[in-house]
Amino acid sequence: MIRYLIRKSLLMIIILVVLHFVAYHFALRHPAHLFYPFSSSTDPDAEFSPSQYPAYVRGLLSGDLGEAGGAPVAEVIGDPIRKSLVLLGVAVVVTVTTGLLLGFLAISPRTWRIRPAATLLLAAGSSMPGFVLGAIILSLLVYQLLFSGSGTTLLPISGYGLGRHLILPVMVLAVQPTFHLAKVTAGLLENELQRDYIQVAQSKGLDWRRVLGRHAWANVLSPALITMGEAMRLMIGGLVLVEAIFLWPGIGRILLYSLGLRLDAGPTGNFFGDPELIAILAVILGSWILLADLIAGLLAYHFDPRVSVAAQEGGALPA
Repeated sequence: MIRYLIRKSLLMIIILVVLHFVAYHFALRHPAHLFYPFSSSTDPDAEFSPSQYPAYVRGLLSGDLGEAGGAPVAEVIGDPIRKSLVLLGVAVVVTVTTGLLLGFLAISPRTWRIRPAATLLLAAGSSMPGFVLGAIILSLLVYQLLFSGSGTTLLPISGYGLGRHLILPVMVLAVQPTFHLAKVTAGLLENELQRDYIQVAQSKGLDWRRVLGRHAWANVLSPALITMGEAMRLMIGGLVLVEAIFLWPGIGRILLYSLGLRLDAGPTGNFFGDPELIAILAVILGSWILLADLIAGLLAYHFDPRVSVAAQEGGALPA
């Protein structure tokens, strides 16, 4: 496991360094003043060039993240990071609990195989991008607002909050990862329940729940954990669009603004084309994706009994 951790950590560092370099120079190749003359990047003091990158990196190593829109990058991204983590944290809890529950419920206690209706439902849900569901929900709420005459929607469709404002963003962010986790979990359980040792356990009179929980689940836990990591990567990848759809004030929304997909008269409009901000945001989102993969891999190594046996016998651990 130590070798696995060291190898993954070194790979993460290399990927993040390359990602930072590419994002910074991508922003330089698309300077803001060529497209939006009113952007803050027209300020001569805010101009950047490739020759400044080494000095910028030295500043990063000393803790200086640079400036964006006339403010330190650390201040610009501090509160949005917290709000994005709130959204991601709630979505992860919903995805893991609901996905595993749906995976278990998809197995029929009578046939020990996936129910036909569950196969259709899980396939449809796992193939639906979250932004499609978000567009449908927003359309329905807009129609409800237009024709109800109440002036309000059933749920808030924009803004930040730890109550009702969380429902729609979490639903849209978690829908595809949840069904993906449920589909893979159900498939793993179905395959495991056909093995000989399960038939022996059943012949001894063990009931359905004990066979599923005590025997089958232990052997599918490791690949299920890997799938949870995949689900988390899907959520992080969808964070940018979900925050943009529901105007959630996180770093995904700032990233879109900094790439020029929307400009406001407010302070977010001043972030367009800023290479220091774009590079940092790319590294943050990339590090979250890589950390999700690393944590899932470490948990799979820890809980997989076959890996534990291999380690005790001095065998090579799987990559």
